[in-house]
Amino acid sequence: MTEEHGAGHIAGALSFLNGNDIAIARWTSDELADKLIPYFGKNEHYRGGHLVLQGVQCGDRVTIVDDVLDRGETLGALIHLIESRGATIDEIYVLAEKTYGGKSFGRANLSGRDIKSLLTVEVGGRRSRVETANCRFAKYCDNPEIDISRNLLHSSYEGKDLVEITSPEGKKVQFMIVPLSEHYPSTQADLLRETAFKIGQYIPRAQIDKIVSEFDRCSHILGAVSLYTNMSIAGVKWFPGPESRGTAFSMEYHKGNLYPYGIQRGDTVYIIEDTVSSGGTLIGLINLLRNNDVYIEGAVSAVEKKEYRGIHRIQEETGINVHKILDVSIAGDKTEVTYDRYSA
Repeated sequence: MTEEHGAGHIAGALSFLNGNDIAIARWTSDELADKLIPYFGKNEHYRGGHLVLQGVQCGDRVTIVDDVLDRGETLGALIHLIESRGATIDEIYVLAEKTYGGKSFGRANLSGRDIKSLLTVEVGGRRSRVETANCRFAKYCDNPEIDISRNLLHSSYEGKDLVEITSPEGKKVQFMIVPLSEHYPSTQADLLRETAFKIGQYIPRAQIDKIVSEFDRCSHILGAVSLYTNMSIAGVKWFPGPESRGTAFSMEYHKGNLYPYGIQRGDTVYIIEDTVSSGGTLIGLINLLRNNDVYIEGAVSAVEKKEYRGIHRIQEETGINVHKILDVSIAGDKTEVTYDRYSA
């Protein structure tokens, strides 16, 4: 498991390869965090919102993966949430551990924890430099066999709970509690593999440089699709990084800015998404890409909420046609799959 905006793509890639189920901790707005308590329990205040732990149950044995260990605040909050849930942490891995003049503040702040870092990176000077590399490639891992005959994607969206929330514009909307994006009760590796396969059929690998997604609720899918297609990835997040200029967007449970990560001028990309609701996220993403002189080859979403007609809105406002695998109705008390590209 991991914190989504930092290492969701890494967790998705590991699940795709190793067959482990996924749990995610993610930044969530106040109202939505409160509505999710019956499903995921108590959460912690985090970056002006809440850190909600999704997919961890009492008695689980958990391996944490993270991208960077700096001061340890996020990792510390994650550890506290997991252990307060009654789960056991077996191992903690970070890709890079920052040191300042040889000192790791994150390790000091989390003393007593056995944290395994693949790289130690000194950042105390004018430029970062790798001090130690604690890893080696033992063998090349082939992609796993993927069985789509069970149609797990379809069943994972059939008859699931709906939670009413208020959009930033004040409208009442229906939020789906499903395994793929909400990790309830968790995201099965076989479900993630099947989703990566089905999304991957749309991606024109010879025509693009990268696949791109918005990280919230899709970063783990991005990581899995990257391995399946052998394509480089880039993404957009809600928090500023190397590129501080954001692009405004609004969707059913959040309003703010999108910031690019790994996107270069002149790229040709293909967009992937977990769910299209109102279409606001993809419209914001498309505008951001075009503002950065990126050519968009196309887009695909695992799911469209039927009643919201977000794909139609995206087509009208941007000219981009978004393919979909499932249509899911949210008109009743539970979700209902009304279209499946893979059903007879």
